[in-house]
Amino acid sequence: MPNLLKLKMFICKLLTFWIIPSKNRRRFREILFYFSYSDFIRFKNTNYHIVSLGSDCVTRALAVATGIKPRKFYGEKSCPFDLYTSNLKRTIELIENDFTDFFKNINLDAFPHDEKLTIKQFQQRYTKRIQNFLDIYNSDKKVYYIYSNYKVLPDEKDITKLYNILKSKRNGKPFELIILARKNINAPNIIQIPYDIEIKGPNTIGTIINMYRQKNRFSEYTKFMKKKLEEVIST
Repeated sequence: MPNLLKLKMFICKLLTFWIIPSKNRRRFREILFYFSYSDFIRFKNTNYHIVSLGSDCVTRALAVATGIKPRKFYGEKSCPFDLYTSNLKRTIELIENDFTDFFKNINLDAFPHDEKLTIKQFQQRYTKRIQNFLDIYNSDKKVYYIYSNYKVLPDEKDITKLYNILKSKRNGKPFELIILARKNINAPNIIQIPYDIEIKGPNTIGTIINMYRQKNRFSEYTKFMKKKLEEVIST
């Protein structure tokens, strides 16, 4: 299977090498490589939203790799915590105040995937992502908010506060808060999926995405999470 997928990517590169600029070339390659009509229909008919709350890009990458969250070319809109290396307390503050001070004294080093943007481009991009996040509050679909942190075990009081804030923001509409960490914490009403693994560095993210489906400890992690997350969403 890995060799066939590598051949597929090679063909995708041959078909798109002439496209400029490079960001458009990468986008078309991603569509050619990953697009599935069955996934397109499945995502079109889903009755839920998957929203990352950080603590970094692992959460979104995992949700996409497990197939529970659509890729961008299926029409999925990005949200502010997708690629933001965030502190949980700051995340809670931003959600509580509707991101009113998001751009105040912001540390751009916390956005490594956006390092090539100008300040104006960054503000435009994240203003849109913030609005996407806020718009989901009003959706009648069930929302699954996912927070992951495999470096620091989330504080029980912080997670409980986060849950209550989301409950207030959703105003009676259905939602779940899912915590992915190395072990469980004492937090009622929260869905927890513990897994003892160390995740750090950009190479790890690529391994989680695992475009060539190679077997390693991260592919086993993704396989486990796919099963558990699908069980949560199907209930």
